[in-house]
This record gives sequence, C-alpha cells and structure tokens, in this order.
Amino acid sequence: MRCHVEPSGRLSACRIATESPVGMGFGAALLSLVPQFQLRPELIAAQAQEGDIVVYGDWYEFDKAPDWLRKPTAQDLLVVWPKDAWRRGINGKATISCVVSTAGALFDCMVTSESPVGEHFGAAAVALAPQFLMRPATRKGQPVISDVNVPIIFSGAEPHQDSGADSRKIVAAAMAWPQAPTYSEVAAAYPAKAKAAQLGGRATLDCEFTTAGKVRRCDVLGEEPRGQGFGDAAKALAKRFQAFPKTSDGTTLAGATIQLPFVFDPAMLTDAKPLVGKPQWAGLPSTEDTKAAFAAVSKQVTGTVRVTLTCTVQAGGGVGDCSVAREDPVGQGVGQAALALAAHVRVTTWTMEGLPVVGGTINIPIRYEAAAPPPAPAKP
Repeated sequence: MRCHVEPSGRLSACRIATESPVGMGFGAALLSLVPQFQLRPELIAAQAQEGDIVVYGDWYEFDKAPDWLRKPTAQDLLVVWPKDAWRRGINGKATISCVVSTAGALFDCMVTSESPVGEHFGAAAVALAPQFLMRPATRKGQPVISDVNVPIIFSGAEPHQDSGADSRKIVAAAMAWPQAPTYSEVAAAYPAKAKAAQLGGRATLDCEFTTAGKVRRCDVLGEEPRGQGFGDAAKALAKRFQAFPKTSDGTTLAGATIQLPFVFDPAMLTDAKPLVGKPQWAGLPSTEDTKAAFAAVSKQVTGTVRVTLTCTVQAGGGVGDCSVAREDPVGQGVGQAALALAAHVRVTTWTMEGLPVVGGTINIPIRYEAAAPPPAPAKP
C-alpha cells in the first residue's frame, strides 16, 4: 500500500497499490494494520522525501525471489544524472522501492532514501526504472507480483565536466496522455515472429518531445529477447503518443526526453480479458463533488457509505460505461448517486511497466461519511 506520512510519523490516506491474488482480502487486511505503523520522525526526511511511503504485507513465501536480467549501465546513469549535481561534480546514491510485475518490469517506484539529500538523485533513480528488467518472482512455478529495493550509485563526476549529459530533461512515462496506444492497438502491433511462437517480450525506447507534444527520434534502449521484433513494434506504437505541450506546472516539454517502456504479453493474443496495466489516479472528485453527488441520499442514510464502480478507461484518461459493482448500504440509492462522480475521474493512460490502460476496466472505490441530521428541536 502507498500512504502519506504525517509529521508525527503516523500514516494516513493509505491505498492499495497492488494485491495478489486479487479479491481475497489481503489488501483489506493490510489496510486494517495502518494504525499500528509509525515512522520515527527523524527518518521521515530520508525515507519519505516525497511525503509518501510504500508499505508491503507478505503472507506467503516465493519459490524464487525476483532476480536481475538487466541493470543500468554507466551511460544510462549519465543520461539521468541531476543537472546541477553533474556541473558541480557531486556524486550520490539513492534507493528506490518498486513493484515487479509478472513480466519483470518495475513500476510504482518511489524514493526511500537518497544522499546527499536535495540533490535529486532519488528522482534520477526513478527515471531509470523503465530500463530495468528482472526475472519475476515465482510461486508454485508461476510468476507473481513482488517488490524489490534497488540501490543505485552515481559515481565518477568531477567539477566542470561538460559532456552534454546535463542538457536533458527526463519526463516520466506514466501520465494522462491525451492520446496513447490502446489495448487493441498494442495487440495489433505484436511482432509476427513472436506471435507465431506465442513469445512474450518487452522493449524500452528513448524519445524526444516535439513542440506539439508528439514523440520523435525514438531509439531502442533495450529489448528482451532480441531479434523478435519487439523494438520495431514499440517504435511503431510510439507514433500514437500525444502529450500536452506543457505540464501541469507550466514546464514546456519541447526538447525533453522520455523513456517509454512496452510490454508484449502472449495473453494479448487471446480473446481473454484484456491485459492492461494498473493506472495511477490523475484526477479525483473533490469534496464538493462528492457532497453534491450524495446530497439526495444523505437525507436518509447516515454513517459510512462505500461504493465500488467498475468502469472502462477511455482515450485521454477519462472513464465511461460505468456500473455499480458493490454498494453499502444496499437499496438506498448510494450506488446510483456515486455514478455521477465518474465524470470527475481521470487516470494515467500508460503505465511505468509498459502496458496500455485505454480499453481496460478499473475499479473505483468511493467512500463518503454521511453525517446524521441535526436533532429536532425539543418541544416546549
């Protein structure tokens, strides 16, 4: 789960990032333990530098733990080395905590420590995540989701070096792209040779943004296995990405680079449930939106209202075709009221592990505290 760390070290606003197997209650079990956690205040700056922390709950042992297939090279480190630190010849190190997918890709990474603090080596380490490739953990012979801590050392910098490595700005791949490849487009781009052999693979591209927010000049940073066409398939799909020319903080993307990961899984070749990534929230209903949606039912409902909506991710990160998967209390109209909140939900449309989101379904949990009506005035 991912939680916010309060100044006291207590955890709040916890949410489940990954759960395996899904629907068996392990996520709820971990959330129930939140009051038992407290990070020592003196460790907050080092272990929760972004205000958040990832907490893992494991209820079984792996047959085999995740293992490395590809680590970053010295040249990879130069690409993401923090600009100011490079100019001043500052070396550093960082540790990131990531989830390893069943395809061996790293996602949902966050900084757990960095040194020197404030030199942005943690963010640089996270930017490297698309280039990592691991052999996934297994249980009973089947690949399963796991977690890993990745220490990265940036060494060898000297003052006043000028190799051009500090001129690049790296943008994270997980964003609410207005346009990104859909599940069906990724399946259609599956390399023919690999498709015939029912072979899975992945590739990572290094691309540059245009002034219009498109990506161009994409080079294959790595592909696994080689010679199966995964790199070329990724380059064909890269043409379908379109970003807003400026980020939410006003930064212009033109000239910035992005490392785009792509995963091709044989499950995409069947008519089974679409294999899509787990998106991150890019926009959620405000408190005012939630109050307005439940205004009518709150007159007859008090206490905690819980609703889960099942929706399909649309182009641009919005959701549609929503239905009520669960509601509590039942029969009071809370599910129907919650459907109005779907219009305020947006998610990232490409994930850090390299999977599409558009065309897949997601569950949206909604919780609302319905206050009891004020007591009637006492009769004289």
